[in-house]
Amino acid sequence: MMEPVNHNFPANRRGDLPHARLKSASRSGHGILNAAAFVAVAGVGLAEVLDQTPYPRLMICGALLLVFAAGLVINFGHFYRPSRTLFTAIAVIQTASAIGVMVAGASPLFGAILFFVLNTVIAVGLPQPVALAWGAVPVVALTACLLLRGERDWFSTVLTFSAGFFAFIAFALALRQAQTARAESQQLLEELTGTQGRLREMAVLEERQRLAREMHDAVGHRLTAASVLLEGAARLIRGDPDRATRMVETSREQVKEGLAEIRAAVSALREEPAGSRPLPEVLRALVDVFAQASPAEVTLAVDDGLEPDTERKNVIVRTAQEALTNVQKHASASRVQLRLQMIDGAYVLSCRDNGRGPGSRADNGSSVGGFGLPNLQERASSFGGSVELTTAPEGGALLRLVLPKGETHG
Repeated sequence: MMEPVNHNFPANRRGDLPHARLKSASRSGHGILNAAAFVAVAGVGLAEVLDQTPYPRLMICGALLLVFAAGLVINFGHFYRPSRTLFTAIAVIQTASAIGVMVAGASPLFGAILFFVLNTVIAVGLPQPVALAWGAVPVVALTACLLLRGERDWFSTVLTFSAGFFAFIAFALALRQAQTARAESQQLLEELTGTQGRLREMAVLEERQRLAREMHDAVGHRLTAASVLLEGAARLIRGDPDRATRMVETSREQVKEGLAEIRAAVSALREEPAGSRPLPEVLRALVDVFAQASPAEVTLAVDDGLEPDTERKNVIVRTAQEALTNVQKHASASRVQLRLQMIDGAYVLSCRDNGRGPGSRADNGSSVGGFGLPNLQERASSFGGSVELTTAPEGGALLRLVLPKGETHG
């Protein structure tokens, strides 16, 4: 029946609270209030009987008390439901009933007791300004009844009951705020639980994407190198069997390293290709494998003292792998230059070839399906860096990684 009001809480939060949750949060408090209200009504009826109210007036008071109690049944059964209009109309009828008991009963104080209940119910169900204004109604009615009956100490009586009326209103307002805060806490807990679930799903998805990048960048490079080596060995097996044997052995090592990387990625989900070896040594190993698999002349230049942290080292190694793999697969180059240097506080890795430029390559310079270059860009961007594949000034392709410097290892 009652709809929670917005004067104590931000509208964007209060409006989000379902009525069912507010009703559930307030059942215990309303149950106590419900029982107390009907005890008060029964007590007023019993007081009228014991005070030997004349029969006609007793019947009127009884009927008015039944109307008041019926209003309680309806309103208590509809706490926090949408129709505030019906609740207000019933409250008006109950107010009239309570005033009628004050007028027709043995004492105005009996009817005034009903307002302790009614003011509490109104304060729970209607906005605070309305509840406070409604609290003045019994004060006026009680004052009028006492004056009409010639009560001499009417002022002290009215003062005492007025304090009680507004104390009950304050209690009801505090109860409503506590119920609303509890409902909001429940909603926040549910939202937090849902957010935690979504974060777990995102973490799983991110780990899957990371694993896919590792499989492509690491294992893909190994298998590509092995494939090229085996193709070369097949052509040389008759004319130059010694070199063919070396190429087959190198391809076997590449396959073994690829299998090791797969096992490490699946078991630990965190593969660090560079390991503890110095970065120049890792890059030199990549270049040596490329030199055996490709007829192109390859050179490597690394500035002295460059040894980034492990994460950045992995990015640099993966970029070098992808760059050399693309040259093997697409460039048809005769010269390749791989260089790592420090420029303006950033590691700069460049791979330059004199083969076909990016625009003439079947997959625009990235690996199959365009997966390689986006992977490199994603890796670099996680450290505030970038990867660009452009046409070199003298022709061919230029892959350039710029990776801001982080903490380094001694």
